[in-house]
Amino acid sequence: MATLPSLILDGSQWMLAGFPVLGMLDEERAVKYFSLNPFVPNSKNRCPLECAYCVCHQDSDWHQHPDKFSHVNPAPTLLAQLLDLILATPEGQAGFPISLCDYSDPFISVHRERVIEIINALIDRDASNMVYITTKMHPGIAFLDALKKVLSRPNRLKVTVFVSLPPLQSGYEAVSVSGRVQLLKDLVAKAIPCCWYLRPLVEEWFDEALMIELSRQLVPIVKDHIILSGIVMSAEVEDILLSRDLVVPRWSDSGVKQHLNPAFEQRLKAILSDAAFVADVSLGPVMGHRLCGTNGNHAYGCLICGKQERHCQLFQIHHYGKTIQSETNQRLKESLQDKNA
Repeated sequence: MATLPSLILDGSQWMLAGFPVLGMLDEERAVKYFSLNPFVPNSKNRCPLECAYCVCHQDSDWHQHPDKFSHVNPAPTLLAQLLDLILATPEGQAGFPISLCDYSDPFISVHRERVIEIINALIDRDASNMVYITTKMHPGIAFLDALKKVLSRPNRLKVTVFVSLPPLQSGYEAVSVSGRVQLLKDLVAKAIPCCWYLRPLVEEWFDEALMIELSRQLVPIVKDHIILSGIVMSAEVEDILLSRDLVVPRWSDSGVKQHLNPAFEQRLKAILSDAAFVADVSLGPVMGHRLCGTNGNHAYGCLICGKQERHCQLFQIHHYGKTIQSETNQRLKESLQDKNA
């Protein structure tokens, strides 16, 4: 087991006092991004949202015990150490994604300065990575202005804010829907790259009326930046759902994201298409992965994304190490060539 001062490598996770401060790329779990969490989950840093489906529930050794970290003081050099580890790898140097504060919410008050610090540090190192900021919290206009200022520095990063806003029935999350709608509007107004991240989509939890209302409000704003994504289930998440008298969806393969039922996916896309028709806008490709969303925000010429075999070529390269010339992809290429002829 490898170690650095205060850090221990356990499998693909660099741990600080038992908390995964950095998740490295993991072939066994098919994880193709770095999960950067340069903090410990004490009462201040821990995510306060307590969504019923949060994958943190499966990490009960730390998620349910913020008191265990009340006296842990990370070294001031922690972020620099973690960035050293990322950028020492071929994938880090090649620009593979870095996801910020996955085990909390990067836009809660305590993490806002941290997010700015991370982005500044990456720019100072002339890094070229994609950066995922996935949130359910509106951090306030002042912070968005500060974020915009940092992103205005000359840099090679591809930063995208993914606003997690699924159309769920009551009980599964307690976060403000209107706050997240406003966040997307404010991000677009400030030209900060963003996506409407419909995750998790679970057919058994689906609120169709809410989906219709959200589509009417948001499709005109983010018509080219919409992602559909399923849920990651585990036995621990199932226990939380049961303890709250919520519906446990059908699931298999612990730790693997559940694919959307094709009929359910088409139902979602039809609602989005209807909203685009009413708003008289052209709906862009409805995507299936955050990497595709980053590509779209930063002008990487994606193919039309959707099902797993139809991800953009850059996602394929990151995920499989090569492009996958499936029959579906070939038909899409030919279709795009015909349109552009």
